[in-house]
Amino acid sequence: MDAGRKFVCFQCWFCNLQYDMAEFAVFEVFILMMVNRREIINAMNRQTELNVRLKDNVVHNPLYFSRSYGLFLVCFPDAVPSDIGSFSKFGSPCIWNGDYHPSDIAYEKYSNLQLYRYYAMWGAALLYLLGLAVFAVCSIMGMIGCWRRSTKFVLATALFMLFSVMFLAGSMACWHLVNYLERHVLDVSPFYKSWEPILKQTTRFSYGWSYVVSWVGIGFILLACTFMLLSYKKIKEEEERAFEVKHSAYMMPNPYDKSSAIMPYAYGTYGGYGPASYPAAYYGQYPSSGSAAYYGYMTYAH
Repeated sequence: MDAGRKFVCFQCWFCNLQYDMAEFAVFEVFILMMVNRREIINAMNRQTELNVRLKDNVVHNPLYFSRSYGLFLVCFPDAVPSDIGSFSKFGSPCIWNGDYHPSDIAYEKYSNLQLYRYYAMWGAALLYLLGLAVFAVCSIMGMIGCWRRSTKFVLATALFMLFSVMFLAGSMACWHLVNYLERHVLDVSPFYKSWEPILKQTTRFSYGWSYVVSWVGIGFILLACTFMLLSYKKIKEEEERAFEVKHSAYMMPNPYDKSSAIMPYAYGTYGGYGPASYPAAYYGQYPSSGSAAYYGYMTYAH
């Protein structure tokens, strides 16, 4: 198997692996918030004022339930808030993230930081979908390039893969911006800085496996792009070598023989001067000189 084909095979393998990871990544487990509801309920039983303030929240408010956040969905691995309108996705109750479509009244009250968060959320979602769409196009072009061994398809696939990496990395950057604003900047409900102290104490944050898989998948796409560029280089070199081998059979070497154009000194051939070169009718009227043969036609300037 030639070097170009090896690199193409490596690229296809990494593409297929990333495609599988992209399918798992849409399960939407980017960040986990595990809430110790038992501890909250025990604190409510000990404090009457806290019980009055939180008795409705522990039943209806999603903040008081363990949940996982993704780009589009909020899922509940354990208990589910009452009357929330959840649906089952792969056996887990989920709801759509309503922050993408706030009401007109709520949107008018947004501060500048909330608007930044809103647009960053949409940017993360759109860039993620655009990156996956570009990657799907890359997969098709990569298979065509592997089959035809076309340098144009191989190079185009590598460039599209690079664009896919840029879109997906930009999506993850926007998602991190949203997470930072929610955790450390915004101090209005329902964000972290506005939570009850007991809720802050009993909530544990961690990144989900879809988040890790997404970054690993982006790395695999970048690695596949590298292999595709190497494939393009190797296939191009093989085509050039094949072209040289094909046309070298029709090329006949014809070096210039300089010896035939150089006249040896004192040799009575063409260009010489004397009786050996011309009949007597041509030179008889002139005095002959044996030493004149040194100055032949081709040696006059020496």
